[in-house]
Amino acid sequence: MISPTDRPPVRISKVAGRYLIFDIDDVMYLRRNHNICAVFTGTIPQNPQQNIFMGLPIELMPEEAQVLVDKNAAYVVDDAVFHPARLAAMGDAERKSYLESVKVEGRRAQMAAVESKESKRPKVIKKGKKKSKAAESEMPGEENALEKSSEGGETIDLFSPPSPSASPATKPKEEVEEEPSEFAITPTTSGLITPPYESGTNSPTTLVNVPPSYPLYAHLQDRGYYMMPGLRFGCDYNVYPGDPLRFHSHFQATSYGWDEEITMLDIVASGRLGTTVKKGYLIGGAVADDQGKVRSTVEEGDAETGSNPRAPKARAFCIEWAAM
Repeated sequence: MISPTDRPPVRISKVAGRYLIFDIDDVMYLRRNHNICAVFTGTIPQNPQQNIFMGLPIELMPEEAQVLVDKNAAYVVDDAVFHPARLAAMGDAERKSYLESVKVEGRRAQMAAVESKESKRPKVIKKGKKKSKAAESEMPGEENALEKSSEGGETIDLFSPPSPSASPATKPKEEVEEEPSEFAITPTTSGLITPPYESGTNSPTTLVNVPPSYPLYAHLQDRGYYMMPGLRFGCDYNVYPGDPLRFHSHFQATSYGWDEEITMLDIVASGRLGTTVKKGYLIGGAVADDQGKVRSTVEEGDAETGSNPRAPKARAFCIEWAAM
């Protein structure tokens, strides 16, 4: 098993302005080691209106992608630019390797389809041939009469399969197992033509457009919190002390500028809402100096508090509605 320190960075595909991850191993790695859950956005092809249980790929918020880039845990690639440029630069050997990798993925899809078909096939339950003692003792005379024939005195077993002489003249055709054809798949990303990651060569080439709330997100995420979009509760993020599958969110976080004015109505409304849904109302933002410059934690000498030294320096405050 590869340790988190030896693992190559995760490849984040930027497709139409969205940051997507298609590999389930990368999804599990980010959830376990970097507190990144993201949102599943994939649907079943036969049911495109499905909206309860989503699948791969997952979509990262821009803040999540930027945090991973700052930690050197991932790099972002614009697939629309990378794909044609990579295909044009590939040689004959690399093209053959790419086609072989497509065939391997097709075989995997074929095996998965066969296993799914076998699991759905109904099981045949064979009935036992033994009769109960009560049934045998009910009509002994009639049973003897059926078992013996008047011609040759041969015993006839009603529950035994028919003899070869009694079988019909036409025998069923032997089933010929046809070798299934290979699956033809269409790769959805450029992952199959991506060369192995080498430190210093596959550096991030695509910038992430982060919103103004990024300093607050990086500040909380660097301290071990999990965060999900907070649209349902009228905030920027729902903040969880652990994995959202195990914990209830503790805060509804909203980002403000360091010198931005906050109306009292927003504080009262959000504070009451947070208390009603058993959450604390958390506000915060980046710490700026007199010239309005935002410093990072490494410049402030606070890098030892977290694992992201390039995170902007931020502060947060919690407001709880008590009573009138």
